[in-house]
Amino acid sequence: MYTFDAMKAGIHPEMHPKAKTNCSTCGAVFEIPSVVTAQTVESCRLCHPIYTGKQQKEAKGGRIERFRKRMAAGKKAEKK
Repeated sequence: MYTFDAMKAGIHPEMHPKAKTNCSTCGAVFEIPSVVTAQTVESCRLCHPIYTGKQQKEAKGGRIERFRKRMAAGKKAEKK
């Protein structure tokens, strides 16, 4: 743990060791150290797609996907 004895007095914000952080997406409440007593975040580690594994692997309708559709349509036309 860090000691704050060497800091200048009166110029640093007060540290709240158990500040409430609310997630506006899933409603989870965390107590974390912060300089504000309460804060709201859009997504937290419980609901963010990267942390939950529900991340989209490939964007639908991107350049590669459109190219593949055109090539598949061209191959179908050649077979007929």
